[in-house]
Amino acid sequence: MHADQEQDARRPFRLQVDVLATPEQVQRLQQVIGEALCAAPEDHPGPCRIAWSMGHLDGAQVTEDGSSGLTPQDVASVREHLLPVPVWAREDVDRSLGL
Repeated sequence: MHADQEQDARRPFRLQVDVLATPEQVQRLQQVIGEALCAAPEDHPGPCRIAWSMGHLDGAQVTEDGSSGLTPQDVASVREHLLPVPVWAREDVDRSLGL
């Protein structure tokens, strides 16, 4: 272990969020979350205030190795849990995200 790691009290965390949204909404959500973590727009010069990375999996997407981003069971579970949740109209969601 490096000396820097011994003095660093930070620990890795993973925040996992399932959303039922359009690809455009997901892209904007990622930008909003990134700006909340870093407090700077995308592709800015210099360091971020905390170390972070983000990605997403898509139930309709097939990866380079031929596998799906989400399994059919994952997709069914997300739909089962999120489809009945009351939400704003799509136009209101898009407007709130700046789309």
